Amino acid sequence: MMDVQQVKYLDWIDRLDSAVSEVFEMMLARGCSPTEECRSVELPISARILFSGAIHGECVLVASRSFAQITAEALLGSASAPDDPMVEDAVGELCNMIAGGWKSKLGSVEASCCISPPTISIQKPIEEQHPRNAGFCRFYSFDGNVFGVHMAF
Repeated sequence: MMDVQQVKYLDWIDRLDSAVSEVFEMMLARGCSPTEECRSVELPISARILFSGAIHGECVLVASRSFAQITAEALLGSASAPDDPMVEDAVGELCNMIAGGWKSKLGSVEASCCISPPTISIQKPIEEQHPRNAGFCRFYSFDGNVFGVHMAF
């Protein structure tokens, strides 16, 4: 039997899947779906959004530089060089849209939480950043690219 926290997380995972799908379809005109595939990312770019208020936690999106380039191209409509700062900004904006979309699907009390602007960094793969029991982690695939979203509370 699942406890209340597990049931809440399952609901929040469904909401995250929905938010990711909507962002990719509306903003990037591409399909994206959850995947069981979890692969380590070399030199990952991560974006972190903090939740405060009714919910305290964070949303961390981790992706490869090639994923970031494809995302920047889809958002901007033109190709970006690997070292273009817009590539990292695109990962931050994607994290912001996903976190905001997830937040908008919560009940009115929880949805009153605030979200921070994204912070961008290059760090360890997502599976090395947080303990597994600190929330949940989902991986998504689009056009053969896999990225991870970790929600911690």
